[in-house]
Amino acid sequence: MREVHVEIVAKQKGCILCDLAIGILEEIAPEFTPGMLRWSVVDVGDRSGLARVEELFHICGKRPSIPSLVINQKIAFDHIPDMETLTHVIREAISGTPSTLLNME
Repeated sequence: MREVHVEIVAKQKGCILCDLAIGILEEIAPEFTPGMLRWSVVDVGDRSGLARVEELFHICGKRPSIPSLVINQKIAFDHIPDMETLTHVIREAISGTPSTLLNME
């Protein structure tokens, strides 16, 4: 089992999709062993967020779209998925199993 870090790439202020992603992660986080899931917002509305998007571009080989979810430094979704799909993908990432729902090489 390994820790999973989910990054929400969005514009935080006034972004309904960012709020939705935060709400989903807050809802599902208690389902996981403490310390196995952490998440953060990469706010493209500020300099540090834009710098992180550039880092992700170099790490992933492509720029994450807005909004998107990056899981363990790999672009997992170029949209905000539903709660069930995200929970499933996070469980697979924790177990080290390649996801059947997306291509996270």
